[in-house]
Amino acid sequence: MCGIFGFAGFEEDGLLDRMDKILVHRGPDERGRYCGADRMSLGMRRLSIIDLQSGSQPLFNEDRSVVAFNNGEIYNYVELIDELTRKGHRFETRSDTEVLAHGYEEWGDNFVDRLNGMFAAVIYDVGRKRLVLTRDRAGQKPVYYYHKDGRFIFASEIKAILESRHVERIPNEAAIDSYLGLRYTPQPQTFFKDVFVLPAAHRLVYMDGEVRIERYWDVSLGEPAYSDDEEAIDAMEALFMDSVRLTMRSDVPVGAYLSGGVDSSFIVAAMCRMSEKVQTYSIGFDSPIDETGQARQLADHLGTNHTEITCLPDDLNLLPKVVWHMDRPVGEPLIVAYYKLAEATARDLKVVLAGEGADELFAGYSFHKVIQWTERYARAIPGVVTSGLTVPALRATPVSLLNKFFVYPAFLGEKGKQRTVDYLAGYRKRTLADNYVALRTLWDEEDRRALYAADKKHLVSQDWIHQSRDGGGSFLDQLLKLQFDDWLQDFALMRQDKNSMAHSLELRLPFLDHRLIEFAFRLPGNLKVRGLKDKYIERMAARDYLPPENTRRSKNPFYLPIEYFYGHKGLNDLMDYTLDESRIKRRGYFDPARVKTLRARLDSGEFLYVKQIMSIVILELWHAIFIDREQLW
Repeated sequence: MCGIFGFAGFEEDGLLDRMDKILVHRGPDERGRYCGADRMSLGMRRLSIIDLQSGSQPLFNEDRSVVAFNNGEIYNYVELIDELTRKGHRFETRSDTEVLAHGYEEWGDNFVDRLNGMFAAVIYDVGRKRLVLTRDRAGQKPVYYYHKDGRFIFASEIKAILESRHVERIPNEAAIDSYLGLRYTPQPQTFFKDVFVLPAAHRLVYMDGEVRIERYWDVSLGEPAYSDDEEAIDAMEALFMDSVRLTMRSDVPVGAYLSGGVDSSFIVAAMCRMSEKVQTYSIGFDSPIDETGQARQLADHLGTNHTEITCLPDDLNLLPKVVWHMDRPVGEPLIVAYYKLAEATARDLKVVLAGEGADELFAGYSFHKVIQWTERYARAIPGVVTSGLTVPALRATPVSLLNKFFVYPAFLGEKGKQRTVDYLAGYRKRTLADNYVALRTLWDEEDRRALYAADKKHLVSQDWIHQSRDGGGSFLDQLLKLQFDDWLQDFALMRQDKNSMAHSLELRLPFLDHRLIEFAFRLPGNLKVRGLKDKYIERMAARDYLPPENTRRSKNPFYLPIEYFYGHKGLNDLMDYTLDESRIKRRGYFDPARVKTLRARLDSGEFLYVKQIMSIVILELWHAIFIDREQLW
């Protein structure tokens, strides 16, 4: 695991050193450099995981005509070393990164098709003066780039690109609306003008001053030829166990996050079959929704060496530092919990496994079922959802009763009830992608329009909603593919990577083995959602590894109970600073009176108001840190 960075097409004294320094948290063990005669300057910070003694980067092919750097891990490097050796290649190390140099020499750009892992890989072809940046299929490892006025700069984090005096710190105003609508900005956009993220499963080629970007892999939808459910379940188990085996490859100890849910529990149970003593870590909030007891119970059952971390109201003081590490505003205060969890884990380990990706592959979120059920009823009885019985019934239902059926561990409230009614009333008028956003958004179009200052209302748009790229596959798979394309890569994985690497901790995700991804998207829907049971095939595959209460337990959303923190001095001070009327006016995006009204509504305890306010707080923190360059910690 590393931080990679570099630039080409120009010279700038000290830039490589400054990029190196600002990314030291991603790789504190050592640094690597390569500077070519053609103004190609490359660097990295290394976190030593594989081949501790001789795996220093960059690594080369035999005649040093190919230079390789990597941020991440190539899990199948052992098999690739054997294959390439049989083809006549000579290896100087047992490092997974050296595979990239020889693989490119052997297979050209198609070397990436052979890789199983998480990576943002850099290949420099010295003879052709050609740079190739390649990002893994699921987007587990980030890489950003800037290309303007003949200058090309790239890095694992945007803050390194900003070290160039040629890159202006100008906010990308178009990103504000998508941030409010989604809580993140979908790729390839970032919050900085002229800085972009290389999308997952894409390669970027820089040659002769030009940039070309192309997709090299995509999810395909369809159904495999399994004779029955048990055959599919057996196939799922075999793929999953092999993925866990590969992700445990390391020359340093490997632990795991454990929440008590089926995803992390299945991973830890599999690890315990392969290792004598596994270290596990869970985080709670000392609140009624705390799941640490469930995690502790499973840890005792499996015999792991378990550690519990508690995230308390005082920890919100960490939010400015976390926003700095994130590079971007992510409208979810839960990022503080991820930061705390990684901080504690990194005291003991360099590598940890986690369960991200399972919900997106096997339909583990409640809204997967809600949208699917809505679609079924809308097709079976036209009009019943939008203008028949459902909408009028919901309007007449007291919030106190409706809240009992609300799966989120917070108070739905009148605002949440109205949002649900509006979602159902407009369901048939929207595309699948629009419905996907409408059900999950914190700020619908009406809310955003009311929030903006008079001269910013033009920012309201729906253009940032990623529509389906093709019409194949089942309704559920099309929904999952939408989420795989943006939510997973731009929100779930980004917050994990940035918070783990803030503490030099490598996070590995067994469910995002590309073989499992391809397998999941070729399953029939009833092996994902069956009745009220989500992730059906995963739960069945885990039967022989976990106690029944773990495989049957419904998903409880991982949620920072900000309503329990409300009223705490640290949170109030943070809101006083970021929501100050003069600051809101000076920033110029939002109507100060509207922000003041929203803050006053926090007393209602409704989760939507709490989340809306926190998204504004985080957005202002980002501006203060990155644009105004205020030091807030």
